[in-house]
Amino acid sequence: MARKIIGFVTFIYDIRKRAMKIKEYSGDIKNTFEQAAKSFKNDCDRGFALLEDIGAAVAIFGSARLKEDNVYYEKAVQMAQILSNDGFHITSGGSYGIMEAANKGAFQGKNGESLGFNLILPFEQETNPFTTRAVTLENFAVRKHMLIKNALACVAFPGGFGTLDELFDVTTLILTRKILPLKIYLYGSKFWTPLVGFIKTTLVDYGTIEPDEADIWHISDDLEEIRDGIKNYVGRYLKLMRTLGLDESKRYALIKKQFEKFAK
Repeated sequence: MARKIIGFVTFIYDIRKRAMKIKEYSGDIKNTFEQAAKSFKNDCDRGFALLEDIGAAVAIFGSARLKEDNVYYEKAVQMAQILSNDGFHITSGGSYGIMEAANKGAFQGKNGESLGFNLILPFEQETNPFTTRAVTLENFAVRKHMLIKNALACVAFPGGFGTLDELFDVTTLILTRKILPLKIYLYGSKFWTPLVGFIKTTLVDYGTIEPDEADIWHISDDLEEIRDGIKNYVGRYLKLMRTLGLDESKRYALIKKQFEKFAK
C-alpha cells in the first residue's frame, strides 16, 4: 500500500514537473509572422527612443549568475564607475549579476547614464534598481543590437552562453563591417585565455578565420589599462566617423560634446 501511495505521489510530481517545463517556454513560440514582426518593430522603436540622445557608451557583458560576493561582480562595479566618471554611458542587459554590477557602477559614477535593456523571459527577470534609463524588450536580437548601438567599446566579464553570444555577435558585426569597429576587452585572463587560445590556434589552423581576426579581443586584468584604452580610442573613433562622412550626424556632435576635454 505504501509503495502504491509513493508511486502515485511520484506520478503526480512528474506530471507537475512536465507541466512546469511546458510553462517555462516563451510565449513567442506561438507568435504568427505578423505578431513577430510587430514585436520586433515595437522593441526597435522603444530601444532607439531610449538611445536618442546618447553619444558614446560602453557595453558591459557578463553572467547573471555571478552575485555580489563574486570578485568579478566587484570588478564590474569598479569598471563601470571609472568609465562613468570619465563621461561614458554604460549599457547592460539590465538584470542581475554582472549586468547589475555594471549599472550599479554607472549609477555611482558622476557623468554617464546607466542604461538597462532587460528581456522578457519565461522565468522572472526583473530590472535591477541601478538604471537611470531602462526598457524591457521581448527579442534577444533587438536587445543585443541596442546594447552596442551607441557603444564604441565593450568589456566582457566571465559569463555563459548569453555572454558568449553577445561577444561573438559584436565581433562578427565588426568583421563584416556592419558596424564601426569597437574596442573589445575581456576582463579575467584565467577565464578567457583558454577560449582565446582555441581561436588563435584551432580556428586559424583550420582556416575558418584569418590570423589577424584573432587579435580583435584584448585580455586584461587591469581596469585602468582597459579604461585608458577605451578613453584613448575616442579620438580615433571620431576620426573614423569623419572619414566616413559621419561628422554631420547627431551622434558625432553628441560624442564631441561628451568628450570635448580630451577628444581631438
